[in-house]
Amino acid sequence: MKTTLSFLFLFLGLALFTACGGGTGKGNGSGADTLAAARIHAMEDSLYARPGFDRKGAQALLDVYLAYAKLHPLDSLTPEYIFRGASLKSTMGDPQGGIALYDRIIRDFPHWKKIPDTYYLKAFTIDNGLGQKGEAQQAYQQVIDKFPDHRFAKDAAQMIENLKYTDEELMAKFKAMNPDSGQAPVATAK
Repeated sequence: MKTTLSFLFLFLGLALFTACGGGTGKGNGSGADTLAAARIHAMEDSLYARPGFDRKGAQALLDVYLAYAKLHPLDSLTPEYIFRGASLKSTMGDPQGGIALYDRIIRDFPHWKKIPDTYYLKAFTIDNGLGQKGEAQQAYQQVIDKFPDHRFAKDAAQMIENLKYTDEELMAKFKAMNPDSGQAPVATAK
């Protein structure tokens, strides 16, 4: 109920903001933009403070992210909210929807500060969400080619290496690399 009310207040605030002609869409952090961002932050805090996964709350938050992006297409917060929405889509069992949102960021915000992260998470979602190894390899390679000095380039190379293994083979490989990981630490009495 609290999430529904928060969503309603945010939606009304955004509607009033748009109807009054407020905001420049340039992410200047003025008035209603700041208020909308604060309400989104409150919804995030509420959702992530709950134990387990609240599907209705996640959907409400996703709707708010996308509404904000629609109302403020040039705002500096828009790619961040779309990015968070992509993660929520994937978490909610819609990896294709998450990939579509990552593609939207890549297309509309090619110079955004988290664009390397976007490419990497798109590849990861193709790999783990869709299980399309060939397409995932191409997407990981794109990370390496576009951002060779970024921290995700090394991770992408490792992910490409791991694509040739089944899940069982990967578990065996990691267990062999760290043979003590399967054993619980032994407490010694003093």
